[in-house]
Amino acid sequence: MDFLTFIPTVTRPTRRLPLSKRLFWTAVVATVYILMTITPLYGIQRGQQQATQPGQQLLSIIFGTAYGTLAHLGIGPIVIAGILLEVFAFSGILNLDLNKREDRLKFTLLLKWAALGIAAIEATAYVLGGQFGTVTPVGGVLIIAQLLLATIIIMLLDDLMSKGWGIGSAISLIIFLGVTRQLFLSLFSWDVAVDNQDQPHVVGLIPALAAAIYDFITRGDATQLIGLINRGVVLKGQTSLTYLPDFVGLISTILLLYVLLYLEIMKVNIPVTAGQYRGIKFTIPLRFVYVSVLPIIFTTYSLLLVGQLLLPFYNPEPGTGNPVVNTIIHVIFLPHRFFHDIPALVLHYLIYVALAIAFAWVWVQLAGLSAEDQAKQFAQSQLHIPGFRQSEKIFAKILERPINALTIISGFIAGSFAALGNILGVWGSGAGLILLVEIGLQYYALVMREQIMEMYPGLKQVIGQ
Repeated sequence: MDFLTFIPTVTRPTRRLPLSKRLFWTAVVATVYILMTITPLYGIQRGQQQATQPGQQLLSIIFGTAYGTLAHLGIGPIVIAGILLEVFAFSGILNLDLNKREDRLKFTLLLKWAALGIAAIEATAYVLGGQFGTVTPVGGVLIIAQLLLATIIIMLLDDLMSKGWGIGSAISLIIFLGVTRQLFLSLFSWDVAVDNQDQPHVVGLIPALAAAIYDFITRGDATQLIGLINRGVVLKGQTSLTYLPDFVGLISTILLLYVLLYLEIMKVNIPVTAGQYRGIKFTIPLRFVYVSVLPIIFTTYSLLLVGQLLLPFYNPEPGTGNPVVNTIIHVIFLPHRFFHDIPALVLHYLIYVALAIAFAWVWVQLAGLSAEDQAKQFAQSQLHIPGFRQSEKIFAKILERPINALTIISGFIAGSFAALGNILGVWGSGAGLILLVEIGLQYYALVMREQIMEMYPGLKQVIGQ
């Protein structure tokens, strides 16, 4: 497999970097990616605009994409390649033992080549499909080359983070940046959207509120101020309502964020004793939301993929087109606050919940999070549950019920919040808020851990760092 090593990589630092330097390199990675999102691709038509397609904004949030720039593919190829290879590895299709250093290296190299292959396929499809307008053969090749180079840059950024220069992974950081960017724009964007009556609307809620207050003070007209409660407008060139950032969206976003944060920090404690430390008793906390990020990414991406494949056969005109396709598109890409079609709302919700639970269950079984896997870790750590004999089978039997319950509950929570976010039109989408909270808590835990390591260097030897 020597040919796999042709792809560039980042070397590890010679010694563990202090937290300040790791935060600095994390900021550098974030800055580089932000610059990629505003650097246009060479060779595309400058006047070419992205076609308005349902679900495009949600994909851009999850995969950190930005149309017509070096970040046009975002982290999509890397995430998809990683998911596929992890499933192959844990299911035994790939003959790799990820506990061994050499096999982990092979897995990483395979991941990079698989991501490049997916990026090449996506870039070619976009060029041939006309997403960048009419381009010459040479221009098309240049666009594909730029997108492949951008994918390599993102992989190098992820290498930089994961090998100890930064904190966490570039993939998580980019998803976090994508969601926070959407929240920031919803609050502060000065962009102007024009409706089908040629009336301008400031997109950001804060600038729109300032303009409405000024209008109320100077002219005594409170129409704009009241309209900020629920801003549904038909944009120019469209036929359906688009909800610009308003107070309903703001309140819904805050409420969902609060409930998600509360659920994410809840724990279920399993009492154990440590045999190697004279039977010291303590508890091992299992997260109440046992798994949420991967299932909701699976669910959202699979639904959007089905929707995008069926979109060419969709006809929005009443009484025209295939009714089955029209219904599927309508349910998947349900308009925000579409409360008068209760069956579509219920179906949208049930589909998200069912898929999230199914993907959560599959992921727990494949990713080493099942009761059997946890029991094996308990046994290897010489831990046992008080009142029971030290045995992997007994551990697994005891852990099976809580872990299975937590898996179903976490899938239900992830699917419910993703669907409710779509229905209410929360900023950043329901799936985006789940990713924001999960990744934010991970970064908080990582930073706290690094601070403790610096304050108490002796802990590194205790935990094997």
